[in-house]
Amino acid sequence: MLPLFLALSVAAVVKGLPDVDVVPKENKCSNWPFFRQMSSVAGPFTIFADSTGTDIDGNKASYVTISDASVAAAWVGIASQKGVAVPQVQCQAFGSAEMLAMNLNGQYQPLSISEYFYHEYDGLIFVKTVPTGAPIEPHWHYYKNGTRLPGTFLGWNNFTTWAYLLDDSSNKYRIRLLTDSAQKLYDGEFTGFVRAGDPSLSD
Repeated sequence: MLPLFLALSVAAVVKGLPDVDVVPKENKCSNWPFFRQMSSVAGPFTIFADSTGTDIDGNKASYVTISDASVAAAWVGIASQKGVAVPQVQCQAFGSAEMLAMNLNGQYQPLSISEYFYHEYDGLIFVKTVPTGAPIEPHWHYYKNGTRLPGTFLGWNNFTTWAYLLDDSSNKYRIRLLTDSAQKLYDGEFTGFVRAGDPSLSD
C-alpha cells in the first residue's frame, strides 16, 4: 500500500523557484565542488536545500536506512533542523563511472536517482542502489541576463527541480526529482533545488 503522502490528492503545479536557465555539466568529478586533481576526487562536501523559500534552505542531507536491501541501503533526505551531524559526500570513481557517494557506516557508497515509478521511492536519491538508477549529474544555473547563480546543483538530464515533503517517521524531508515541468505536487510538498558544497560558502 502506498504511504499516506502519496495517497493524498494532487495540490499544485511547480512554482515559486527562480527563473533560471539550467546548463548540464559533464558528469565528471572535476565538475563537483572541491575537486582534488591529484586524487581525482571531489569533496568531501555536503548536499543541502536551496531556493525553497523556507527556513530549511541550507539544511543538509542525511540518510534513512531501508529495510528491504533489494531496493537500496538507504534514501537521502534533508534534515529538518540546522546544525545536526550529517554524513559527508564526495565524487569518486566506481569502475569506469564517476559518481557522487555518501559515507554510510564508514564507507562511501554510490548515490543514484530511483527509477521506481508509481512507488513510494519514486524519484528519491538512493544510497547503494541495487537496481540500476539514473545518475546524479552536476548542473549550473543562470539568470536570464546571463549571470550565473552560485553553486553546483544536483539533477539529471537537465532537470534540477525537487519536491520536498516532511516525512513524519524520520523527521527528514524526502526529496524527489521532478522530471516533467508540468508535474504536479502532492499536498504538503513544495519545490526547491538541491545544491552541493558548503552552505556557508557562496560557491
